[in-house]
Amino acid sequence: MPLVSLRFLLFGLPLFLIVYYCIPGKGRQIYIWVGSFLLYGPGGWTSLLLLIGQLGYVYITGIWLAVLQKQKQKKYRFSSGVILYFSVSLQIALLLYLRHKADSFPVGTAVRTLQGIGYLLGIYRKHHPAERNFFGLGSYLVLFPIIMPYEVFQRQSENLRPDIMVLSDGMGIFIRGLAEKVVLADTFGYVFSQLRKILPQDMSMLTAWLTAVIFSMYLYFELLGYSEMTRGLGRCIGYDLPKNFNHPFFTSGVTVFMQNWNSTLLLWFEKNFRHGFLDIFQKNFKNNFKKILDCVSFVLMGILIGAWYGAGTQFLLWGLLIGSCLLLEKLWLKKYWIQKHPVWSGISSGIFLQFLWVLFFSQNFSQTVLYWKAMLGFGNGLTDRNGLYYFVSYLGLLLIGFYIATDLFRNIEERFSQAEIGKKMAFFKPVFFGALLIFCMAFMIYQKQGETTMLFLLI
Repeated sequence: MPLVSLRFLLFGLPLFLIVYYCIPGKGRQIYIWVGSFLLYGPGGWTSLLLLIGQLGYVYITGIWLAVLQKQKQKKYRFSSGVILYFSVSLQIALLLYLRHKADSFPVGTAVRTLQGIGYLLGIYRKHHPAERNFFGLGSYLVLFPIIMPYEVFQRQSENLRPDIMVLSDGMGIFIRGLAEKVVLADTFGYVFSQLRKILPQDMSMLTAWLTAVIFSMYLYFELLGYSEMTRGLGRCIGYDLPKNFNHPFFTSGVTVFMQNWNSTLLLWFEKNFRHGFLDIFQKNFKNNFKKILDCVSFVLMGILIGAWYGAGTQFLLWGLLIGSCLLLEKLWLKKYWIQKHPVWSGISSGIFLQFLWVLFFSQNFSQTVLYWKAMLGFGNGLTDRNGLYYFVSYLGLLLIGFYIATDLFRNIEERFSQAEIGKKMAFFKPVFFGALLIFCMAFMIYQKQGETTMLFLLI
C-alpha cells in the first residue's frame, strides 16, 4: 500500500496504529513484522517470496556466523570469514541483478540489503549477538527503509514505551514529511518535467541553471519526504529513527553536505567499508601504505555510494567526484580553504554540487556536457523566454525550497520553539498538523498523480 495515497492515509495508517496500541507488548514484535508487509508490501507473489527468502537467508547466516565465532580454533575463524564474504558478495550480486528489474521487487530492497550486510558484519565483529527471534530480525530489515545499526534497533526494541505523546510526535513528523513530498517535491517535479522537454543544446544559461536547481530541490524533498514519513511512523510505534536529511544545502564543503544528505548511508559506508573491510587489509601493511590505502578508500567509498544510487557510468562518475572531494577536503581544503573562508566555501561547494546533479538526470555523458556548457554560458545565450518565464513563475517556490533546505530554517525553527511564544504555540500543534494533513489530502485529490521517475533511489 503506497504511503502517499488517500487509501493509506484514511484507512491503512489508522487501522495499523489502532491495532498496534491494542496488542499487548509481547505481541507487538510479530505485529510490526506482519504490518510491515502492508505498509511497504511487495507487489505480487514473486516479490513476496524474494523478501521472505532474503530475510531467511540473513537469519540463518547470522546464526551460523555466531556459532563459528564462539569456536576457538583458527579454522573456524577462517570459515566464518569465508561465509561472511560469500554472503556479502551474494547479496550485492542479487541487488545489482534486481537493479535492472526495479519494477518487480519491493521498495526498500537496497536499504534492506545494506542493513542485512551490516547486521552480519556486526556479528562477525562481535558487536552484537545473532538474533534468534525471526520476527525481531524481520521487523528490523523490513519495516524501516532507513539505515540503522542493529544494536541501536535492538536496544530500542527492548525499551518500547509507546504512549499518546509518542504517537503525537510521530504523527507530526509523518504529516510534515507528507507535505514535503506531496506539496514541495511533486511541484518541483512537475516544473522539472517541463524544463526537461527543452533540449540542452537549446537552453540558455538561466534555463540550464534552473533545470539543475529545480531537480536538486525535487530530489531533496522527494527523499526527505519519504524519509520523514518513515521516521514518523517509527516514532508512532515507539522507535527513534535517525534523521536522514538535515538541511544540507549551502553547507561549508562537500563533506558537511554528505554528512547531512542521506547521512545514514554515509555512516554505513564509513563504518562497514572504510573502518570494516579495509581494516582487514591494513593489518598487513606498514604505516605509509596504510595512509595511501586510507586515501584510496575515500574515492572507493564515493564510487560505491554512487553505485548505490543507480546503475550506469553517470552515477559512478558522480560517486568518483564526490569521493575525490571528500579526500581533498580532508587533506588540504578543510584547513586552507573551508576553515578560513566558510561563506565562500559554502557557495563554491553549492555551485559544484549543482553541476554534479546533472549526472543524475541526463541520459548520457554527451548530454551532460551539453548541460554543463549551457550552465557555463556557452549555450543559447544568457537568458531566453523559457528561462525568464519559469524563473518569474516559480521564484517564490525556489525561495521557499532553499529556505527549508538550509540551516537558516533550522536555526529559526529552534529559536522559535525555545522562545516563550513558541512554547505557548506548542499547544496548537495538533490543530496545525491536522489542518496540514487535510491540505495535503486536498492537494493529492486535485493534483494529477504520476509515478515518480526517481523512486528507484529508495529501492
